[in-house]
Amino acid sequence: MTTTFVDKVKGFLLSPAESFKASRADSPGSAYRYYVMLLIIFSVLYAVVTTAIGAAAFTSMLDQLAAGGIFGAALAEVLRNFTGFIIALDLFFAYLLFLVMLFGIFLSGFMYHAFVLLFGGEKGVVTTVKTVMYANTPFLILGWIPYIGVIGAIWSFVLLVIGIKETQERTLGNAFLIVIIPLLLVFLLVLFGAVLIAVLLESLLHIIPFMG
Repeated sequence: MTTTFVDKVKGFLLSPAESFKASRADSPGSAYRYYVMLLIIFSVLYAVVTTAIGAAAFTSMLDQLAAGGIFGAALAEVLRNFTGFIIALDLFFAYLLFLVMLFGIFLSGFMYHAFVLLFGGEKGVVTTVKTVMYANTPFLILGWIPYIGVIGAIWSFVLLVIGIKETQERTLGNAFLIVIIPLLLVFLLVLFGAVLIAVLLESLLHIIPFMG
């Protein structure tokens, strides 16, 4: 089983078109098990890295604070008691991300399938969900590494376009639109949300006198 798993990882990384064609016969369960195995590996490594970075950043901040005089040193000594809390918080968010990715992959698959249908794809939602699971391979392998994770995300985007093309039998142009349109819509939602929050905060600054 391990050899099959490793071979499948290599296939999606190095020969994605052929691997997506071969995956048409895979059951939803086997695709999800593959995704979850990669997700567990990603989550453990991500938790280790983020916890180490968070603890190091917190320690560095305390050292700078301690160098700021008697008051700074006293405050830094008090804040050192929160080191365990910072580590626990990093672990909590790593676990939260694990849960979001564990269940959110289905929502992501349904979102993309809406545009598969819009562009004439007829191979079913299960095929799309499996494709999204397999396309996450590069991100789950590289995403836990600072900065390098961006390469994994871009690679997964490319794999998803290839995967939709092969499994839903769409043209490359159709597959690109199927993938990029929902991403743009989500980006706009986040952008509008940020603008809304900014406008709300600005209004509060004018409403509350002592904050003006």
